[in-house]
Amino acid sequence: MALQRKPDDPATQERYLKIFPHDFASFMNLFGFDHPLYDGAQYILALSPLGKTHPMEVGKLLIALAKDAHHEADAPNFLQQVTAAYAAQHTKMFAQLLKGLTPQKQTQLITFLAGAENFHAYPEYEEIIKHLKGLGERDLANRFVEARKKREKQPHD
Repeated sequence: MALQRKPDDPATQERYLKIFPHDFASFMNLFGFDHPLYDGAQYILALSPLGKTHPMEVGKLLIALAKDAHHEADAPNFLQQVTAAYAAQHTKMFAQLLKGLTPQKQTQLITFLAGAENFHAYPEYEEIIKHLKGLGERDLANRFVEARKKREKQPHD
């Protein structure tokens, strides 16, 4: 992977973001079970550091993927981790991008991020809520709180 050889090269970073799947169906066709790059951990997790140098591009990409995502093991789990970390670190931009979605897609994305089995081992989710409140985004923060409560009441898969 070129990004591993030149992680600090802006042109390599931009190419990586350009060729990465931009919708959940394409994402699963590449990283889903029984597909060419099954699991995709190294490719998906490589997005996280790119948020520092390309916050808007990474945010748009993660929102585009996560708005249609559903929780499964492996690749979607890594997508959930990277998206939650991005949202916790770039909360203002994340909130802005999230508000650009339809209410239905917002709910789907929030539900996807709330898909954890153990919130005590998922500090990023709490950081998202804390930062949203700090930005005055109480309604959005409350939607995350409600999604967490709903998930905690469900049996674990």
